[in-house]
Amino acid sequence: MDDLDRRLSALIAEVRQHPAPSKKWRTAINKLLLQIQQLPGLKKSSHPDYPEALNRTFEWVSREIAKFEPRQSSVSKSLLNWINVYLGWRIQDLYSPDKDAPISLDAPIAVDAGETTRLELLPDLTLSGLDGTIEIAQKETIQRIGLQLELYIEQDPEGQLKNSHPRSYPECNCQFLSKRRVLKDPPDKFQDLAKELNVRYTTLNSHWKRKCEPSLQEIARTLGYKQEPQP
Repeated sequence: MDDLDRRLSALIAEVRQHPAPSKKWRTAINKLLLQIQQLPGLKKSSHPDYPEALNRTFEWVSREIAKFEPRQSSVSKSLLNWINVYLGWRIQDLYSPDKDAPISLDAPIAVDAGETTRLELLPDLTLSGLDGTIEIAQKETIQRIGLQLELYIEQDPEGQLKNSHPRSYPECNCQFLSKRRVLKDPPDKFQDLAKELNVRYTTLNSHWKRKCEPSLQEIARTLGYKQEPQP
């Protein structure tokens, strides 16, 4: 087993140690997804909506990783094959003319015991059927956006968070603060962070409120989050 296989095995084991969607589970799955994105051989596509296919694949990996079992001596190759099959389907969906067609709740789908419908699989909610379906979709969307936001914080692809810091305090940047305030469980206190960074509490707190929080909110909006209007 090489270093990559050992790293992947350790990350998968770490994910399985924590119940989803706890903070520790989200931290562990984020680290695993970041490693997966760097795997050579991950399917690519020139389609402009490829990120959508990739995000759906990451959602699926997050749900199904507990069931993954390597079928080859190499964990990385087995994991890559497992992911590429699903990702390939999602890429094909992008080229389907009816990819945006609504999903029928009455359409039969296969399950272990035979066939059922999506409607029958919905949990018994206090809301009426349609409202319950909407609520489920909203929760799934929020969870997806939350996962994407955590990945964005970890990667900071454009340097937007890391480059935002008070004058003369580059270590006190929004990426560092977001990791310690958003991704960490429990989050660090501002007083402790100010002491660690040797920054005045008022400077750190002001930067978080004026720069970091608005940046995170804007990133969440670009990922599709829509805040409910206040009554």
